[in-house]
Amino acid sequence: MREISRAPRYIAVANSSDDSNKDWGFTRPPVYQDYALLKVLFMLRQQKYRSPARVHPFQYDKASLTPLDFSGLNDNHVIFIAGHGDSNGLYAMGPNRVRGMRRLISFLTGDGNLKKRRQGKSITIVLLSCRAGLGLHKALARELAEAIKIEVTVVGALGFTFGSANTDETGFNSVLIKGIPWWMEYEKSITPGDAEKETSKREGKTITIAGKQKEIDAFKKGKGKLEDALIDVVDKLTAAEVNAALDEIQAKHRDRFVELVIMQSSYYMTSRARGGLGFDMWFEKIPNAYQWVNSSQVTDDMVTSLLSADWPPPGPGQSLTR
Repeated sequence: MREISRAPRYIAVANSSDDSNKDWGFTRPPVYQDYALLKVLFMLRQQKYRSPARVHPFQYDKASLTPLDFSGLNDNHVIFIAGHGDSNGLYAMGPNRVRGMRRLISFLTGDGNLKKRRQGKSITIVLLSCRAGLGLHKALARELAEAIKIEVTVVGALGFTFGSANTDETGFNSVLIKGIPWWMEYEKSITPGDAEKETSKREGKTITIAGKQKEIDAFKKGKGKLEDALIDVVDKLTAAEVNAALDEIQAKHRDRFVELVIMQSSYYMTSRARGGLGFDMWFEKIPNAYQWVNSSQVTDDMVTSLLSADWPPPGPGQSLTR
């Protein structure tokens, strides 16, 4: 497991496009209007002792594919890929999983520099998208390694992710624990019965949604206010490009934006005692929230199974990164 927090960061983000929106049949906002992804990116590029890193957006366009520019990549860089997705894909790559993975590999390999600059070395990628550590990390590691013949290590989250007050320091998002927390954020992601079983097993006692409904309602009301406040900040932005939007937050709204990120992080991390909720919402320790895999550990059959799976609920129509 490589040390991530101090390594220089190459930050990429999967952006929705007219073509991806058309394929899905609905419109997802561009990254520069997406408060959840802006929160991830703003915190991620605030690395201690370094100038804010440039973010590299990429998007699927049928007319042409513009690959990521890895000309400035050095041996110490860790590659971070942010976006909305699930255990088997990034939504911005389109609804067909196999074609979506091919597109993602093309974005990573298209300019030739990833292979050129890492030949005889290794590549580490952090997927900052929801549930990526439940399968997508394996498919990406295997497919990229096959494409460039270099060992690839990929790490992904075991749940839904949140850009948080710790993202700048650790390089990782905070992660929602499977169980009632999943049901509270995305009711379609897990059945009430399975949610109760997961949380009861983790806590060592029976916990039911009905028994905690009052506390759950109060928690959801509070978190909604914080999300609305973050959205209000993003709604004030005039920039129409992700780096310009991040710079605008830095120049005009930094104190309020960071304050809200810290407030949200505190709100979730103290959920056990907050109003008697009685269980954790986020993993307390980052290593417990992420799954690492090396390309040599993944077989072709595993990739085939992952890329042929149905899209799990709640589905691509919702914003899965908070």
